Amino acid sequence: MGYFELLRRHPRSIGFGFLQTFFSGLGQTHFISLYTPLIMATFSLSATEYGSLYSLLTLISGFAITFIGPYIDRHDARYFSVAIGAGLIAALLLLLPMNNLLVVAVALFGLRLFGQGLCSSLSSITVARYFEDGRGKALSLSQMGFPLYEGIITPVGAYLLSTVAFEFYIAVFVAALVFVYLPLGYFLTASLPKFNKVHWVESETANSGAGGEQSWTRKKVFTNWQVYLLMPQVLMPPFALTGLFFHQALIADMKGWSLPLMASGLFFFAIGRICNTFLTGPLVDSFSAKKLFPFYQLPLTLGFVLLGLLQSQWTPGLCFLLFGLSVGSGGPIKSAIWAELYGVRHLGAIKSMFATLMIFSTAASPVLFGYVLDNTQRAGDLLYPLFVVSLISAILSYLALRAKPI
Repeated sequence: MGYFELLRRHPRSIGFGFLQTFFSGLGQTHFISLYTPLIMATFSLSATEYGSLYSLLTLISGFAITFIGPYIDRHDARYFSVAIGAGLIAALLLLLPMNNLLVVAVALFGLRLFGQGLCSSLSSITVARYFEDGRGKALSLSQMGFPLYEGIITPVGAYLLSTVAFEFYIAVFVAALVFVYLPLGYFLTASLPKFNKVHWVESETANSGAGGEQSWTRKKVFTNWQVYLLMPQVLMPPFALTGLFFHQALIADMKGWSLPLMASGLFFFAIGRICNTFLTGPLVDSFSAKKLFPFYQLPLTLGFVLLGLLQSQWTPGLCFLLFGLSVGSGGPIKSAIWAELYGVRHLGAIKSMFATLMIFSTAASPVLFGYVLDNTQRAGDLLYPLFVVSLISAILSYLALRAKPI
């Protein structure tokens, strides 16, 4: 079944996944960073102080997702969508006074929890569970929300902040949540019976991972040694790219590039992400996520070493394109592999744990990368170790997936 046929047959379920990934952008680092200078100037925060606060809030939100994730397995997606929308609206409104650092911290926590954490998790969990045939292509379509937000809404947000008052800026996104996200989220799931429980009515053996076993519980997954060999391959891209995006100005200065030149790489990042998301979906359906998983990170690995070695003006575009290729293929592969390995009955609980670990890693990288760059003053001293760790991650995942019982 091709992309158009899949979309024609299941417009609401794919549309719901797309809606969640698109609005997750409200809690992503690339978007929050737009009003970082305002927060820092208002409260006289240094870059280190603000980075530490942001990392702490990200860690707390990741810890919270560990407890919230299992409820996605037991409740209808439409009600989760409403709760997420309400949480995002409240978080944005808390930013408006901008006169109390504690209130701003709570707002940032809410954006990270409901946007970056729960929106992304709800999308991948519901789409992965709803589809068995065509799962890879369905995930590819639903995850188009990520690059479209990066390529459209983030630049629009930057333009708004440079031309209108901050209050109007917040009002635009609150209105989008009220008049687009909330009604669409309810409408797209309202007529889908058993949308979040489609496989629960089947036998336990039908709800299986590899080998026809029963669906794995979260406890069983995390007491199996193989999952710890898979983790580095899961966590490396968000860990590395969050740190690189957060410190892109410093890296650009060390390489002798202007910040606009470095930031222009995000355009190529979005292109690579979109192209490889669409290319990878059919590959997942044809070959399985298990077979593709050890290799999806190779463009990212190459990008690290090229960014360290090359000085040309076209280097950021090339390297960010490679980063986008890995992130684009990683979306459908990482969303599908847990259903393939562990079944779908406890998918929310399992994915929430991985989402928590991912958030922990993205909280650590801004602080860690800043320390390395401050003390070495050479971008290569950061990028070459990332190349080595990324390569080792791929090898470990290959060995894990060749072993039994997975």
